[in-house]
Amino acid sequence: MKIISALVISFMILSRCTDAAVMTKVILTDAPSKGAVCLDGSPPGYYIHNGTSSPNKWIIHLQGGGWCGSERNCVDRSKRRLGSSKDWPPKINYSGLLSDDCTINPNFCGWSMVFVGYCDGASFAGYVEDPIKWNGSILYFRGAKILEVVMDAILAAGGDKIEHVILTGCSAGGLATYLHADYVRSKVSSHIPVHAIADAGYFLDAPNVNGEMYIRGLFQYVFNMQKCKNAVNQDCITANPTEEWKCFMAQYTYPHIKTPIFLLNARYDTYQIGNILGLNCYPPNCTADQMKEFENYGNEFLNAAAPAISSTSNGVYIDSCQIHCQSLTPTPWSKFIVGGQTMRDTFNAWLTNSTATKSKVVDCTYPCNPTCS
Repeated sequence: MKIISALVISFMILSRCTDAAVMTKVILTDAPSKGAVCLDGSPPGYYIHNGTSSPNKWIIHLQGGGWCGSERNCVDRSKRRLGSSKDWPPKINYSGLLSDDCTINPNFCGWSMVFVGYCDGASFAGYVEDPIKWNGSILYFRGAKILEVVMDAILAAGGDKIEHVILTGCSAGGLATYLHADYVRSKVSSHIPVHAIADAGYFLDAPNVNGEMYIRGLFQYVFNMQKCKNAVNQDCITANPTEEWKCFMAQYTYPHIKTPIFLLNARYDTYQIGNILGLNCYPPNCTADQMKEFENYGNEFLNAAAPAISSTSNGVYIDSCQIHCQSLTPTPWSKFIVGGQTMRDTFNAWLTNSTATKSKVVDCTYPCNPTCS
């Protein structure tokens, strides 16, 4: 199986990207006293860019970067930036939805933006009260607490002037957006609108080319190891009493999400093609049999996303590009076209209830879309 490292989705620091908003690190030094720590016990934190024209409107992005699927893997992770805040850089830069350049991001360039550092290895969902001892190392599974203290800090910073909140994230952060949209909604005053846009977080419960349920096994282990039950969507838990692990997957959680949410995903997501399907090629460099596997997976993705596609209230943008995570870079966000419109404009149409632009588009079959290249 060809495995694509999720680390490439982590701190993509775009130091040369002139259209990216500069965000400054905030470490929550009091978080450990509240039980919120990274895998290695270091305090969590976030990066912030204060908005200009709309400072009281907030975008909260949950960082991605895969999961640690075993205690040993979590120990390894705890020694890097996805498991520890010790070496986080003082500033980061992101573009796309997190750009302050109004030519790239005209609808949100003036908003305040927060990038929440990911250091728990379970999409901000785990909570084990006692430290875990493994082979001489100490681990802390406290992702749910991290999200709680970060949200408290953001809401305190915004105060009673907050006008709107958008929750987002890509990859493991996209999954976290599905898992925690209703929780974030519950933290924000009821009179303040809250929306979510989940980028590349709709990971399928599907077999690989050998018939093995690899991704299911990974998510089951993470769910049980980090005791995620209490931090995922509780309506989903109620609906799946004998298979609670399903609530760590977007396709099973989605029908239970009450918060307005926008699905942004590639039909042929490269992470999924490599890691879930386990296809050892990418078109056009595939055999005829491999292309059938590739095409079948794209169709399976559409079938699994049917609840979103048929929703009368939520938005959808599914392109046929080979990519993983699209909202953080300028070209996909503002230049990929499906149904005659960009994901940027589709999302804004859904958010504002615009009738001039469709709020739900699904692309044709690969390789129909010339804007992907």
